[in-house]
Amino acid sequence: MTTKEDIKRRLADIGWEVRVADAGAVVGGSGKCRVMVSFDRLGEPTSVIIAHVGRGGGILSGKWRGLRNLPSPERAARTLWK
Repeated sequence: MTTKEDIKRRLADIGWEVRVADAGAVVGGSGKCRVMVSFDRLGEPTSVIIAHVGRGGGILSGKWRGLRNLPSPERAARTLWK
């Protein structure tokens, strides 16, 4: 089982500034990029949303695929700006 603490630690390790949102999601930020991991009622991660909140921003969402697949801020920016 992957916990919120595991996800917060991994996001911090790959360069995100991490916090827990009011809804219980784990959110990472770096500049104008954000990553959010959402959880079900049992505390299991269910999805990942990556967004660029600046002008001309974009958003990607996907099913939870594990800690190793969380993007670094640089990878998120490259993916959104293609």
